[in-house]
Amino acid sequence: MIKKKVLAVLITVVMVMSLIACGGNTDSSDTAPLTEAPAAETAEETEGETPAEVAQPAAEDTITIMVPPVSSTYAEQLAVWAEDFKELYPHISVEIITTSWDEHNSKLTTMALAGEAPDIAEIAYNSLGTFVEMGTAINIADYMEEGRLADYDQNALDYLSLDNTVYGLPLYITVQALGGNRAMLEAAGADVAKIQTEGWSFDEFLQIAAAGTTADTVGFAFANAGVTASDYVSIFGVSAGISSNFTADLQYAYTSDNMLALLEAVETMTASGSMPDYAVEAQQRLVMLQTGDAMIIGKAMPLFENNVKTNIAAMADGSAAEGTIEMEYVFLPAPTMDNATESVYGAVDGFVALRNNNTTDEHLRNVLLFMDYICSGDRVAGLSNELYLSSVCESGRVAQQELAGSLDQSELNAAATARAISMVQAPPTGVTAEMSANAKTIMDEIIIPKFQALLAGEVTAQSVYDTIVTEAVNLFGEENCADGWIN
Repeated sequence: MIKKKVLAVLITVVMVMSLIACGGNTDSSDTAPLTEAPAAETAEETEGETPAEVAQPAAEDTITIMVPPVSSTYAEQLAVWAEDFKELYPHISVEIITTSWDEHNSKLTTMALAGEAPDIAEIAYNSLGTFVEMGTAINIADYMEEGRLADYDQNALDYLSLDNTVYGLPLYITVQALGGNRAMLEAAGADVAKIQTEGWSFDEFLQIAAAGTTADTVGFAFANAGVTASDYVSIFGVSAGISSNFTADLQYAYTSDNMLALLEAVETMTASGSMPDYAVEAQQRLVMLQTGDAMIIGKAMPLFENNVKTNIAAMADGSAAEGTIEMEYVFLPAPTMDNATESVYGAVDGFVALRNNNTTDEHLRNVLLFMDYICSGDRVAGLSNELYLSSVCESGRVAQQELAGSLDQSELNAAATARAISMVQAPPTGVTAEMSANAKTIMDEIIIPKFQALLAGEVTAQSVYDTIVTEAVNLFGEENCADGWIN
């Protein structure tokens, strides 16, 4: 058989040389034989053989991805990207599972525990330890195409890493603080430009919030219903000098005197009437700002400037939130308590790849292809622009520069955003998956429910603090819990 194959090749070569020597035409009819199988190699001769050099069709595969409303249009964009990706890889289909912010974490955890985790899921960096501890999160470097991780900024990857292992790809680093109505703030005595460029003390914040509280308007409203209560602790934690779950020497931070000061501040604000004594839903707080029911809101992000402008424009056709007023949105830093150094809470959200009962290595390679695709290039550039942020990968920044149009952000808000980003402190290195998971357990099972009770006046700040300390000592050991004031 080998002799016959060699003979077939020689015959083909002789034919080609004859055509060249005769000055043959170069149209498709003359060159076609070069792309066909050699004439002397018949079906009978190849029967039973599968040459290694002949690529086999790729096996059909379906990837599942679960996402909350990362932006107002993200689910729709993701569906388009899934179709674009299928054009590149026809054998890979993508199934999208959408969730609300309120249900996302609990639904994801339940599915993971049952061995039915989606292949890709959006998470905040402080949830990573839970899935690493479960054994469902994977080292993505084992399955990504060589060199692709280098596209992503190391500081962003660090947020989605534990024990020097990268488990996810970042979508963005955002700063989360406060937002407000400029006219109301100035009427309450605030020097908005000074606050945006220099920051403000906690006492100043309390005074302005009190001055802006009327029969129709609360001085300050924060989204703190359900899991969003953790946002208050994180964002105002920096006000009290707590920038992470753990200190630089890896002690649990919420057992410090700083946490007690934070809880006492909440107690004072609700008692004074400057802050609602009930839980505010995430979508409710922005509406409260847009309708004049709140002067300052949290958590707030730079992109809210666009939300406010869009809503005001919608007054023309009646589709704006009922009761919308004309207003100028201002992005504000969190205030700083005495004995604390000013800082800003920065959050990294991204995607992790997860194992489930049907996972194979080949499937994970497909999963990482798609995950990398949606976290880079034009896809993440569009999202970054929508969120008023800079991309955290090089391909995204390049694409962002090439996108038509510019962000409609005021000069002062842009400067306040840049200032805030410069003060974000990354989590300390050395945090293990177990430490991260234990910190999340305390947050979900102790801090969040006790915080809701504190808002309602059902418990005292001191009793909440004491409960946190007791649970933290049980999980971490007293020697690993911060004591006194930290900074």
